[in-house]
Amino acid sequence: MSAVPALNDEQWSKLLEQVAKTYNEVTLSRGFNYFKQQRVETLIISEDRVVQARVTGSEDYKVTLHLDKLTSSSCSCPVQSSCKHMAAVMMELADRMGYPASQIVNAKHHIRRTATASSTGFTLKQLPDMDVFGWQEALNQYTNYIKPTYDQGIYADVLRHQVQALRKGTIPFTDIDRIFFELHQELFIVRKIKEQNAQNSISSYTSFALYRIYDEIHAWLKQKSAEFSSMFADAGVRLGQTLAYLRQQMAEESGQKYLDYGIYTALWKHWIAPQPQPEANHWASLEIDALEKQTTDSHTTSLTAAKAFLYLQQSRNSEAWAALEASGKVNKVPVSLYLPFLSHLHDTRNWPDLVDWLMKSATYFYGQRTKELDAYMGYWKEAAVHFPEAENQMWKVLEEMLPHSSRIIEEVLYEQRKWKPWVEMQILHGRDPLHHRVSVLQPIEKEAPDLLLPLYHQAIDQYVTQKNRHDYKLAVKLLKRLEKVYKKIKQAERWDRFLSGFIERYSRLRALQEELKKGKLLE
Repeated sequence: MSAVPALNDEQWSKLLEQVAKTYNEVTLSRGFNYFKQQRVETLIISEDRVVQARVTGSEDYKVTLHLDKLTSSSCSCPVQSSCKHMAAVMMELADRMGYPASQIVNAKHHIRRTATASSTGFTLKQLPDMDVFGWQEALNQYTNYIKPTYDQGIYADVLRHQVQALRKGTIPFTDIDRIFFELHQELFIVRKIKEQNAQNSISSYTSFALYRIYDEIHAWLKQKSAEFSSMFADAGVRLGQTLAYLRQQMAEESGQKYLDYGIYTALWKHWIAPQPQPEANHWASLEIDALEKQTTDSHTTSLTAAKAFLYLQQSRNSEAWAALEASGKVNKVPVSLYLPFLSHLHDTRNWPDLVDWLMKSATYFYGQRTKELDAYMGYWKEAAVHFPEAENQMWKVLEEMLPHSSRIIEEVLYEQRKWKPWVEMQILHGRDPLHHRVSVLQPIEKEAPDLLLPLYHQAIDQYVTQKNRHDYKLAVKLLKRLEKVYKKIKQAERWDRFLSGFIERYSRLRALQEELKKGKLLE
């Protein structure tokens, strides 16, 4: 790209006006998809403000953009002008120059919003003097021209491109305000997606975007933990406002997703709990008081669970469980609600209480295997390592979870190198050595090879009884591996006797005899 600045604020406004006049919304939406997929592979701008770019699609197309006169631009695609490839190039250029590509997608609405901006009284310089609720309203005004789309992923991306452009403005934020404003930009996107969900019937495909955003917020809170800790002394006002905002969102929740509760507990885990104990306890006490007042007016399960979680922060474990039970919905909520409690007890290495909570919540995890069940079992495994008394209780829970816990039992047996019961489970389920990678059986062949003999013999017989060439080949493959096991346990004579009997028993199966010859097991 040329060192000559391609756009300034005045030129950017003119470009948006030209886009609004010459492009339709469908083309801009398709161009945004190309931009997000990084299909603009080269982009060069000359001193006379002409952009040359290459865009990949079904084929590679050459785009020439005249920034001062957009109607003179061209593309080598069949459409030739005002196409999605040209739109993608403009968005790529904008992004590189520090302007939000989302404004191009919504050029017509942005022009209207700009024309009426003076009537809103909103300027970027006012943000530091607002509370976080004011931030949310300001962000709403700043994006009110962006129309929701059926695909929530695209809608969220357009919103994010727009609100992130604020970071490039000259907002006189302090360091602590900046990190909280960044958080509230994401919380704002969450709120907008939830509002769309409430107004429309959303498919599972599009609603997946909401879960993706929540996961990103969790990861971001963890990433910013150290940075926040360095500024914790200045965080009081914004932290209190943010907790109040999240309480409000939990109070207004509908359905049983409890995603706002998840953000609330993640904020505690990554930003507040790591602080010195007196500080963390102080904030927990303040929040418990606030939650008790709020649950009087809005008795939602999220608020009750949040209060129980804070009891746990103060090591009031019995009160925490009692608070959950008092809600009357302890057996109706998704199991993900319990994971923050287990995570806290694990992180504080409170093994006896962790085992107690694992036992109390066990029945709620019964059912098909899910990522929540895997997380639950991960806590059991850790507890068993550090707290020997937990082992017997863990096996009791796993037995009660059968048949859904069968695979988990196998994994635990394998991790604990309990080879005999593990092999017995393979035989019980009719699995053969070829079901596993060679590396899975290697430690058993090294430590207890004789345990594998029944597994090999059963599998070989099963393949032979299929009476087809393909299974004969697999049987021979297992016979050759079985021979190595016999040699490993120094019982070559036993192997010879078995092979002789095997060959004689199946002497009439010519195809099998041929495969044995190919495998050099039969002269």
